[in-house]
Amino acid sequence: MKKPYSLWILVFFLVFLALGGFVGAYYFLTDPSGASIGMEKELALLPVPDYTLPGIFLLLVMTITPLFLTFGLIAKPNIPSLQTLLRFAPYHWSWTGTVLLGIILMLWLAVEAYFIGITAPIQYITAINGLLILVLPFLPAIKNYYTGQ
Repeated sequence: MKKPYSLWILVFFLVFLALGGFVGAYYFLTDPSGASIGMEKELALLPVPDYTLPGIFLLLVMTITPLFLTFGLIAKPNIPSLQTLLRFAPYHWSWTGTVLLGIILMLWLAVEAYFIGITAPIQYITAINGLLILVLPFLPAIKNYYTGQ
């Protein structure tokens, strides 16, 4: 079965998320005070002493995970342990993981909004990106491509 065109749109947004996650992780991990990107005031509103934990989260969840899922969506490798872990959905593990990543991203933004508000343009861009990552897998062409995997 040929990969649907809409899959490449989803891949674009996953890679875009990974690039943004990497940039954020880089800044948070190289300067945990947030001063280098003007976020030292927001740190006082957060339940963490510095940006190290958010930086690790950005690196693992918003950089490495979308790249791994992109690989899975394109190559559709059979990884039985992941398929077993995500067996609650009758789709390839990469499809299910992508939906879960979209949910996690939206929850991350909700927590961010609760603690520091939504004021920066990157927050709106990330929200749109997260919404697309959450919705695109449900397009019939993509959903059908990963059914029964």
